[in-house]
Amino acid sequence: MRESGMTDPLPAQLSAFIQTHGIRVDPDFSLHSSGVHSVVNCVFSAQARFEVVVLPLLARLNDRLPDVPGLSFQAFVDDVDSLGVQAYAKEVLCNRQQLSGRLKVEVARDAAAFFVRHGVQTVGDFRLLDDETAETLVLVELVQEVRGIGPTLAHYLLWLMGREDHVKVDSLLTRLFARLGDWQPRMGHDADRIRITASIRTVAAELGTTPARLDNALWQFESRPKGSK
Repeated sequence: MRESGMTDPLPAQLSAFIQTHGIRVDPDFSLHSSGVHSVVNCVFSAQARFEVVVLPLLARLNDRLPDVPGLSFQAFVDDVDSLGVQAYAKEVLCNRQQLSGRLKVEVARDAAAFFVRHGVQTVGDFRLLDDETAETLVLVELVQEVRGIGPTLAHYLLWLMGREDHVKVDSLLTRLFARLGDWQPRMGHDADRIRITASIRTVAAELGTTPARLDNALWQFESRPKGSK
């Protein structure tokens, strides 16, 4: 336990870990052009291998609904509704994975409908919101209204949609931090998530990058096969 008033050693430990392992921010890091692809990425990344599952799925979606800034959430809702969630999962996305007992495509569809109800049709609309409004909308209201979207995915969605000061504290990131010092972070524990996020923000500022980009670099490192680390 850290004593009250003491400087948290975690940022220094993270910085040393990054230096030791030569971790670098991906120079090709980029965000999706549309809010629709951001939402689908967010939902389908839960408990799934990104390169094997999510990237091919996004490519299939792109064939039907191209990832362009003007792609609206309503267009995605209408497209899913035209077939129904069962058929869309099977025939379009070729993925019947579930989240909180629901097909992931249903969770993504409901998240898109949520944004429509709140007057947000595109990623451009979302980026016009001030930070407090955007964070309340996603971290509080979306989490409350759409079953399957929890705090971890909500933070990930914020940075996918352009708020790069947010961090996705998922199982891989938690596992990486468990190797720093003598601390054992708990997945889904708010205080531990906040501590990890604060550490990444501190080190990202020192490195002249954003928390989201450093998060991505750490995630890429932790995703590698054990022998390549």
